[in-house]
Amino acid sequence: MGLAIQVFLFVVNIGTSLRADEMAKWSKYEITLPVSRGNLVLAKYISVVILLVLGMFMGSVTVALLHISGYTMTLPIMLRGFEVGLTLSFFSIAVMYPLVLKFGTEKNELILILSTFGAIGMQLLTAACLAKWTDGMNMRHPLVEAVSTVIAIIIFFASYFVSVKIHKAKEF
Repeated sequence: MGLAIQVFLFVVNIGTSLRADEMAKWSKYEITLPVSRGNLVLAKYISVVILLVLGMFMGSVTVALLHISGYTMTLPIMLRGFEVGLTLSFFSIAVMYPLVLKFGTEKNELILILSTFGAIGMQLLTAACLAKWTDGMNMRHPLVEAVSTVIAIIIFFASYFVSVKIHKAKEF
């Protein structure tokens, strides 16, 4: 679970970044740049992916340090940590970013918490749907974890198009 938290903590900082941008009135300035609104949103999504890669790198460093110290982590446990972290991160940002664009950053902490609960709910729903193949509702089953991660990534990519639409309609 520590690996999942390391991956997720890197992405949580996006909310702080969005708030800082709003307080600095960056949004009003950035739309005057010779860059399309779609590319402005794409930059945010790329930064999320970069943060996820950094979180996974730090998780890998943690695994390496544990291995050096004599603690061996099995591959299934390591994969579970990364899958849970990626699922939480992709789903949370996929829900949080369009909502923050739409409603502002004043409530971004609440939106992040609710989107995180949404990610957990999505994992529960996935476990329920796959119960027939996973010997009951088993959230720790590798199939449930893999499918949840894939669903979260798909929702993340779909969220980009929703965010572009909101950004284009928004008057800063």
